[in-house]
Amino acid sequence: MSKLIYGLLTADLIVDRDSGSTSYIRTVEHAVVPELPAVLPPIFFASLWDLEGAKSQPFTVSLRLVGPGGKSVTLGVQEVTPGETLLHKMNFQLPGLRVETEGRHTVVAAVKDGDDWMPVAELPLFVFLAAKA
Repeated sequence: MSKLIYGLLTADLIVDRDSGSTSYIRTVEHAVVPELPAVLPPIFFASLWDLEGAKSQPFTVSLRLVGPGGKSVTLGVQEVTPGETLLHKMNFQLPGLRVETEGRHTVVAAVKDGDDWMPVAELPLFVFLAAKA
């Protein structure tokens, strides 16, 4: 099975066309909103996967946003078909996420294993309400 090496939330990224290296711009761990509910600016879920031992088997990754109360919303699902390399970068653009409450939200990345989803990363995304002047 494929193994997640790293996952992070970032406001922007740049992929070098020649080398394939990626620069992550402004990592994201929180957002301040003027009122709730709110739509957050677009962000990326950036990840690197170790395909060694995956035997060139496709795998499926899902992303969910779990709110402070446990309500879960699926953000997307992507099937990855490994190539000839041992590493695979997956940069998943998340359009504006809708949040309804303040507090700790979690972006959960999971890999499908049979009929089950196995969480491989839980990234915090705190939402704070701006102080009124």
